Amino acid sequence: MRRVALWAAGYAARALPVFERQHPGDPGPRDAVAAGRAFAEGATRDKALRTAAWAAHKAAGRAPDALAKHAARAAMLTAAVAYTHTDLTEGDQGISQAQHLLGPVVYAAMALGAEDLLDQAVADAPPELIRLLLLFPPQPGGRTQLKQLFQKLDAALRAGGAR
Repeated sequence: MRRVALWAAGYAARALPVFERQHPGDPGPRDAVAAGRAFAEGATRDKALRTAAWAAHKAAGRAPDALAKHAARAAMLTAAVAYTHTDLTEGDQGISQAQHLLGPVVYAAMALGAEDLLDQAVADAPPELIRLLLLFPPQPGGRTQLKQLFQKLDAALRAGGAR
């Protein structure tokens, strides 16, 4: 899970300026990315990590702009990678758990308006991510851009990750 958190943090960090330009005094998203990175580097999965994730979640709720919300959600999900439940692999619960893994990249792409970020993320994906992702059902897609990006990233990782 740690290598996945490091991968996620790298992409979520790219979106932080989108949030911080509008909310320079709110450290929640940056702290969540830092907490996710600290977990990746060996910190324990503890209350501080969960608190950082919730602070970014609250920051997303306060952001009046959709792009800033997406950036904060990318950060929140970076801290949440550590809390992915690999025992919840069926149906909607499994889809939701996979979104903990995919969300930092998808929301960063939404915040930056940079769908090509998904291609970079697939190329950079650690093998551990593929192994974890294959535990869960594929993302179903849908009509919204967000759901389509989740499905696109999921499908590309599964196709390239059957290594």
